[in-house]
Amino acid sequence: MPTELDLTNFHLPDLTGVEIEPTLTAIDLTANRLRTIDPRILQLEGLRCINFRQNLLANVSAWSTCACKSALEDLEFRDNHLSTIPSLQGFTQLRRLDCSYNQIRNLLPLADLDSGSLEELYVASNKVTAIAALSQLTGLTLLELGSNRIRTVEGIDSLTGLRELWLGRNRITSIGGLATLTNLRRISLQSNRLTSMLGLEACTALEELYLSHNGISQLEGLAPLVRLKMLDVSSNRLTAVDPAALASLTQLEDLWLNDNRIPAIDAALDRALDPVRQSLTCIYLEGNPAAGDPQYKRKLLNMLPKLKQLDANFL
Repeated sequence: MPTELDLTNFHLPDLTGVEIEPTLTAIDLTANRLRTIDPRILQLEGLRCINFRQNLLANVSAWSTCACKSALEDLEFRDNHLSTIPSLQGFTQLRRLDCSYNQIRNLLPLADLDSGSLEELYVASNKVTAIAALSQLTGLTLLELGSNRIRTVEGIDSLTGLRELWLGRNRITSIGGLATLTNLRRISLQSNRLTSMLGLEACTALEELYLSHNGISQLEGLAPLVRLKMLDVSSNRLTAVDPAALASLTQLEDLWLNDNRIPAIDAALDRALDPVRQSLTCIYLEGNPAAGDPQYKRKLLNMLPKLKQLDANFL
């Protein structure tokens, strides 16, 4: 008996005529035209993975009655017309949930999900205004809430196992609520309303930090982030690199400073880059007045002997 059903890109308006075997454990319904969930799917007890990506679902409340609560591990409603997340009470094995690209306004239904098994949660590109109802999801390692309407980083202090936090394209004005997230490896706060980098000091395991497209005017608060390998502060308001700012970042490999207001490739910049001279392999400086220097490439190669990429150009 079959265990997998793949109907990707069939453009089906419904599943009439499709045989739904009771032995199915994985179903992929990506890129169809489904407006409702077939009742036969709700009866599958052994279903472990189902993908409703790119359909026309507006109401999936029936999902809370499905028979696979003790088996389902991966659930995807990405790119539909949902205004709310269905109740997931009793889904004890769920490891991955994707509700991105919908019209969801809040995360409150997730309070019903009392499982510590959830590892990855994606609710990007919705209309969520606040981070709430997640405190019990202590097994989370990845949280994606980019492209929403969030103003404050809050309600995640219990998620101490988080390794990735994606909050780009929101309305966040300051960095906070991260003091307990000491296992974070990656964080994105791109395209927010930040004017300061302060608030990351406790995230000492960080390896990648993305802060582009904000209003940051100086590099600060980086001293504890000794494991940082990638720092993106492009498209901000930097007029200089403080000589002490990068002092502890001896593992830094990528530094993106493009589209700021750094005036020149001079002795001050040389001193500021000294701590990363032997580690940096990629630097972006285009879009600064400094990039107009006729000796732009030569000067940077002299400063950074390990450089392999300058802006978009591999050397």
